[in-house]
Amino acid sequence: KKLEFNANLKKIKPSGIRKLFDLAQGKKGLVSFGIGEPDFITPTHIREAAKKAMDEGYTRYTPNLGFPEFRKALAIKLNQKK
Repeated sequence: KKLEFNANLKKIKPSGIRKLFDLAQGKKGLVSFGIGEPDFITPTHIREAAKKAMDEGYTRYTPNLGFPEFRKALAIKLNQKK
C-alpha cells in the first residue's frame, strides 16, 4: 500500500534557516554555525561507548544535574589537573 501524507503538509513552507543550510551545503571555505553537526565521523571508541550505554538502558535524557557518579569522576579528573 502506498503511504499517503495529509494534503495540509504541502501548505507548510520550509523555514528560512533550512533554506540557508541547503544553500551552504557543499560550499568550501564556509564555517558552519549550524545545528552542532560535526564535519567528521564519530570516533569508534565513542560509538562503542554509546552502544554499550544504550544496551545498559541509558536511553533517556540525563537528570538536570547529571549523573552523580559522572560528576564525581569529572571533579576528580579536573582536580588532578590543578
